[in-house]
Formats: sequence, structure tokens, C-alpha cells
Amino acid sequence: MTLSTDQPQRDAKLGPANSAEPAAVNAARATPADPHCVSGSAPGDASSQAAGARQANRTPMKQTAEDEAVTGKLLAAAAQELRQFVERSERLAAEKQDIADQMKEVMAEAKGRGYDTKALRRLIALRKRDPGDVAEEEAILDMYKAALGM
Repeated sequence: MTLSTDQPQRDAKLGPANSAEPAAVNAARATPADPHCVSGSAPGDASSQAAGARQANRTPMKQTAEDEAVTGKLLAAAAQELRQFVERSERLAAEKQDIADQMKEVMAEAKGRGYDTKALRRLIALRKRDPGDVAEEEAILDMYKAALGM
């Protein structure tokens, strides 16, 4: 297919879906080139397969002692950083458990003195919320109760 100078104008008028070019040509333009393809060959061509075979037969570069030393230092630094994250997380989990145990003790003490722990937990939850939201919810609840005759 030969392209004329007015081809881009015609494609712009038709749009990509209505282009006069075949779908395979449009798809080839839209996708990046295959890195294993030799210039001018399609992905399934024999020349691209030969290029891929040559690339697969290459031996990897040998690491020098310097390369191994740098790699070892990087791995040691990453391992140390990872260890620090794990230890911090473990400390926080232990602190969290200590606080949860203390909260249980407070509720047990309140229950021992005759307070309703369910009501206490609800009061604590209400105190965390915005007072305006709590007032609005209580007003709606009162209105619903009145509608039901409660």
C-alpha cells in the first residue's frame, strides 16, 4: 500500500477505528517494537528468531572481586535495614499488647466497682466522635422513637 501525502489528513477525518489502513498496520504502529526483532523483520520471522537465539547463547558477564564486595555490602546494608524494621514492628506490637492488657484491667476494675462496661465502652466511643455528629444522630434517633411511639 502506498501512502500519499494526504494520508494523515484522511486518517484524522476517519478516526483510528475507521482508518482506511488494515487493522494489522494500525496495531503495528500502536505497539512498541519487539526488542528481539532485527530492524525490518516481524516477530515471527526467521531472522528475529536467529537474533533471539544469539542473545540467549550469550554468556553472562563474570563478576569481579570488586563486584562481589559491593554486592555483599549492599546486601548487608539491606539486611540491617530490614532487621531494624522487623525489630521496630515487634516492639510496637509488644507495646500495643501491653496497652490492651492495661485497658482490660481498667474495665475489670470498673466492673468490680459496679459500672456497666458495655455502657462505658459506648461512652468512650461517643467521646471519640465529633459532638455535632453525635447530636445529629441522637436527634434522628429521638425523632424515630417518637414516630414509633417509644
